[in-house]
Amino acid sequence: MVQTERNPATNRDEGIQVLRRAAAALDEIAAEPGSLRLVDLGERLGLAKSTTRRLLVGLVEVGLVSVDANGRFSLGERLLGFGSATGALISAIFRPTIERVARATDGETVDLSILRGQRMLFIDQIESSHRLRAVSAIGVRFPLHDTANGKAALAALDDADVEAVLSRLDAPVADGLRREIAEIRRTGVAFDRDEHTSGISAAAIARRSVGDNMIAISVPTPTERFLEKEQQIIAALHTAAESSAWAR
Repeated sequence: MVQTERNPATNRDEGIQVLRRAAAALDEIAAEPGSLRLVDLGERLGLAKSTTRRLLVGLVEVGLVSVDANGRFSLGERLLGFGSATGALISAIFRPTIERVARATDGETVDLSILRGQRMLFIDQIESSHRLRAVSAIGVRFPLHDTANGKAALAALDDADVEAVLSRLDAPVADGLRREIAEIRRTGVAFDRDEHTSGISAAAIARRSVGDNMIAISVPTPTERFLEKEQQIIAALHTAAESSAWAR
């Protein structure tokens, strides 16, 4: 009987497919940690139950995912350790820059976030000195399509990566976001005007830095105060865009 070897290209393609599925699973788990079960992930990933089980068993075995007694998944300690180390390094590099933005905006909240899958992960923050202020907890993940930092990150991505994100949105939303991304690329600043949270508006900048990570600096404020200080906030972000931190 003649034996044949598998095509190396086929092996490579299958390996890439597994990695893509694993990345997609991690994105879903990171967005809703401790909430999703095997059946939920199978539905979201469009995979058969047996395929999803094999994928999750592998992720759990290598420490990238953990599962509780109720069968709900969270990111594993190994993955969280990687993220914490990266986040701490980026925070240390950009801390002086976001402190300057806070001073330049007369004590507004300034957030530092990093693109992780389909979400922006908040890794540092200067909390506003105002009694009425916008505050987002470090470690929270926000979507890309309706946040200033998310839109800024999208505008800094390659077109193919942008389309991969937009393909998950309704057509009218995606079309509107394409137009907005074109404007962000022209001006360098992205906006969220009462979109993600009613009563809160924000402006942001983003670009690749520190290990090719996509990093964003954003200034969220109550909308009434944002309208009064919009040009001041934009000027502070433009100055931050020239910071030497981006070149590290």
